[in-house]
Amino acid sequence: MKVAFGTTLLDRGLNNPKQDGIDGIGQYCQELLDQYTKLSNPPTIASYSFGQSQSQCGATRLPSYSKHVMGALSHIHPEAFFKDVDLVHSTDQFIPIANKPLLATVMDVIPLSHPQFLKSQSRYLKSFIWKKLTQRADRIITISEFSKTEITKYLGFSENQIDVIPLGVDQRFFQRVSDIEKRATLDSLGILTPFFLFLGSIQPRKNLTRLLEAHAKLPRSLALEYPLIIAGKLAWNDGKTVAAINQAVNEGRAKWLNYITEEQKRCLLQSATGLAFVSLYEGFGLPITEAFASELPVITSNCSSMPEVAKEAGIIVDPENTQQITDALLSLIEDNALANHLKALGKQRSQLFSWEDNAKRTLAIYQRMV
Repeated sequence: MKVAFGTTLLDRGLNNPKQDGIDGIGQYCQELLDQYTKLSNPPTIASYSFGQSQSQCGATRLPSYSKHVMGALSHIHPEAFFKDVDLVHSTDQFIPIANKPLLATVMDVIPLSHPQFLKSQSRYLKSFIWKKLTQRADRIITISEFSKTEITKYLGFSENQIDVIPLGVDQRFFQRVSDIEKRATLDSLGILTPFFLFLGSIQPRKNLTRLLEAHAKLPRSLALEYPLIIAGKLAWNDGKTVAAINQAVNEGRAKWLNYITEEQKRCLLQSATGLAFVSLYEGFGLPITEAFASELPVITSNCSSMPEVAKEAGIIVDPENTQQITDALLSLIEDNALANHLKALGKQRSQLFSWEDNAKRTLAIYQRMV
């Protein structure tokens, strides 16, 4: 069995680590490709990337996606690459047009359900095109029951056409970093006090303006004693988010680390007082499970997939209620028993999310479709 496997976003992240970085879809691709090599009956993977100048994961480089779509629709430049495969696994929004069984991984339907969370001025046109191409899929993989419900609503697939396979947790997050290494990393990043941590790209749906407002409302001087460390690149600015970050930084109650390495990320997760991840919409919320594996208490939202992922192992708040967020932050500062209880629950829950299991279940779908 030969599977065409999309790695466009993984290659984009590998080619420009500081500018783009490996996003959730890129990490998903990377983990699956790694796990496939460990299986006793691995599929033959033929990776493809649209419009990339190079591929660090050995993918065949195809023309830009727009050229592929226009060429395929006009039958002028059909892609020969897909002729020799048994199945296409599209992992991102760049869904190829090929006369082969098509499996699409759809992590969320934000382009359709919340187009205001996309930065492109042509977002409505792009969303329409993405919807039409996604509806060509024979089967869908998604990452939460919430996303499954959204896919049936916005894309029209029946429930029996959709498989829910949660994302995994890299084993590195379970491995403890030494106190010496953590201290050296924090010193190099200029972090000298206890802190709360935000992980993720900087964009409006991550709700950073409300998080920063809630953090500023901590009593006494706790916002200065427990600053918010923001680790993530700028995806797009709505005119409010970056202004709120800059104000908090200038007041000494926040620090923005635009780019961090994976090792720095592990050190931050194992050193923080808590992860504050109060997004307005997530298809899954990978930082939640990575924090759980790192034995870090989590504050997250009561909407979309986040309560499904965190369950009783996290503090669940209304992301639009800043007082609830403030109270949750304060509870992790003042209640050691609660923090320790959440650490134990989180570690236990994180063990339910496995990339090995994800790969095996994905391979089983390949086998059913071919």
